Amino acid sequence: MPHYHEVEATRAFKPILGEYYQFDYTPFYKSLWSTLKDCVYVEEDEQNKGIYWYNNKF
Repeated sequence: MPHYHEVEATRAFKPILGEYYQFDYTPFYKSLWSTLKDCVYVEEDEQNKGIYWYNNKF
């Protein structure tokens, strides 16, 4: 999704995501670097709701 539609998309997705919506004030470039460096796999939610979470290699 293009970044210039992020505000509209957030308004649309927030009610759908409900309790799974999370917000972080980390600047985009720092968040991107952290994700590229640390997040290397995903695992399914323990309650098997079809939600997947990023995890690091440690």
